[in-house]
Amino acid sequence: MNNSSVQPTKILNQDLSCSDAVTTLFTVLLSIVTLAAFIGNFVVIVSFIKTTSLKTSTNYYIVNMAVSDLFCACFNWPLFAAEGMLTSRQFISDHLASVVCKLGMYFRGISQVVSVLSLVLISVDRYVAIVFPLKIIVLDRRGVRLAFLTLTWIIPIVCGFPYVIYTEVVKVDDKTFCRTVWSRLLRVVFNFIGFVVFYCAPIFVMTILYARVIKTVRNRPDTADKTQDQMNSKRQKQHQKITKILISIVAAFFVCWTPLCIYLSLKMFHPDLIAKDKCLVFVALFFYLFPSFSTAINPVILFLFSSNYRQALTNMSLQVYYFFNKKFRVLGHANRRVGSSHGLDNVVLTAYVRGETASTICVKS
Repeated sequence: MNNSSVQPTKILNQDLSCSDAVTTLFTVLLSIVTLAAFIGNFVVIVSFIKTTSLKTSTNYYIVNMAVSDLFCACFNWPLFAAEGMLTSRQFISDHLASVVCKLGMYFRGISQVVSVLSLVLISVDRYVAIVFPLKIIVLDRRGVRLAFLTLTWIIPIVCGFPYVIYTEVVKVDDKTFCRTVWSRLLRVVFNFIGFVVFYCAPIFVMTILYARVIKTVRNRPDTADKTQDQMNSKRQKQHQKITKILISIVAAFFVCWTPLCIYLSLKMFHPDLIAKDKCLVFVALFFYLFPSFSTAINPVILFLFSSNYRQALTNMSLQVYYFFNKKFRVLGHANRRVGSSHGLDNVVLTAYVRGETASTICVKS
């Protein structure tokens, strides 16, 4: 659809007057959340790569979410800038703003759907592992897991392509706004299908599966063998803990994204119920800040409640500490040797007599 055939005021339907203080506040908040999301998800990915015990089927899907959350965190800022949310001044050219707008909306949609599909796969994996434990080997095969992970990306890449076609930069006065510009019928059909397939259906499926998982874990019968009973009790507690962590991740995701779904639904079907969005407060909150919280909260949940991820983080921290500590010690010893030429001559002479190289001197010092 040609952008010139659309009235910008009808698309926006909002008061453009805005205080710089409000814009600055949202910019600072989004900066903090984005930085936390980037660091947290990066650490989750590195922990998974470096820790053998974390390479389970469930963790593969969790890391898949972490990768998509990194995408979301990276594309939030270009989209935020293209929409004129930083200040009233134009920071980027019109052509670049159009490209950033299209790609930002596209990859944000991809990231959201990848996370939803990963959550569904996690719930299926937990369901089979607990309710049908003998069949989990099928889902745990490398080929099956790789196929599922690939589908979580192919589906949103294909389904989200309308964003590339219909997303445009709308200019009003000295501000720019990133909006999907299409007919009402296309907008209603696209959003309705997306809402049902990638929001309602996943919630329904995960609710059923996790309800069955919780029921199975609680009703697992006791055995006559005390040793076996202790092992079952330990395994049951482990399943309960993992299930609580995963349900927390699911709840956090949908709590953060639900306000945007409600806002878009009301704006589409009952626009009279939404007050004029002065300073783009609703857009900043529901479209940027809340979804960003979703990308930042998963690492917090994992490192707070998962002993395996917490141990992996501790090991990584110790490795980083010892690495820099060793570097500083070598540097400190080198500085002391430079400060005393007589002492340096003695070290070199001793090393020469022993047949040692310069690198050996540094290590032994």
